[in-house]
Amino acid sequence: MFISKTHLVEVFFTKLVFNLKSEAAQTYLAYIWWILEPALLVAVFYLVFAVFLVRGGPDFIVFLICGNIPFLWFSKSVNNASRSIIAGHGLINQTAIPKPFFPMLVVFQDAVKQTIVFTCMLVFITSYGLEVSWVWLSLLFIILTQLLLISAAALLVAAITPFLPDFKYLIATAMMALMFGSGIFYSYKDVLLPQHQQLFLMNPIANLIKNYRQVLMENILPDWLALGYICLGSIAIIVLMTWYYRKTDTLYARLIIQ
Repeated sequence: MFISKTHLVEVFFTKLVFNLKSEAAQTYLAYIWWILEPALLVAVFYLVFAVFLVRGGPDFIVFLICGNIPFLWFSKSVNNASRSIIAGHGLINQTAIPKPFFPMLVVFQDAVKQTIVFTCMLVFITSYGLEVSWVWLSLLFIILTQLLLISAAALLVAAITPFLPDFKYLIATAMMALMFGSGIFYSYKDVLLPQHQQLFLMNPIANLIKNYRQVLMENILPDWLALGYICLGSIAIIVLMTWYYRKTDTLYARLIIQ
């Protein structure tokens, strides 16, 4: 059974709302957990580095928030998307549905939750006492850039996992390495030699975190050129993966049904 584009959009948003409600219903704290989880992780990092190790300096809590929350968005979305096609086997058995539907559903589902988290983050930073300026408007472009990067990564990992189910464990390891290599709880300017800093910023997550901090903590406009490169690279991967999914659509259908 084939599905029209109009019906596909309706199914997408119906499942989006249903999945969000279903996820919230699985815990006693429901929607509060979307905010509480990143808040607890920030608290743990603050306790370890600022209290136990006496590191961080002024505004370290804001420094952690600007690093941890964007990283968690990327990490959770990519991890969840990696299993999305396999998890969608029921719908795949019923209709000929484009396979990018499943990782993109995860991406948008997590983006909705992240909107709430980002709102709470900005409220906290404002109440903390940092100066709010028109520069903060540039956050919209940073967030859009990260959304494109997440979409590209989600389409890529979702394409691999049905062929190599153990790939999800490699993703978990890669996310752990990425966490330590993206400057979430340290400033790359303090720990890296000047000649190594540009190499560090070739990591797109590290570059995004740098730009979040630059805008929110220093009221300096982001590095538009770096964000542009990340956008272009992400769009290129999205186009390539969309073409790949079209070429291999029936292959995934047979693989999932088996």
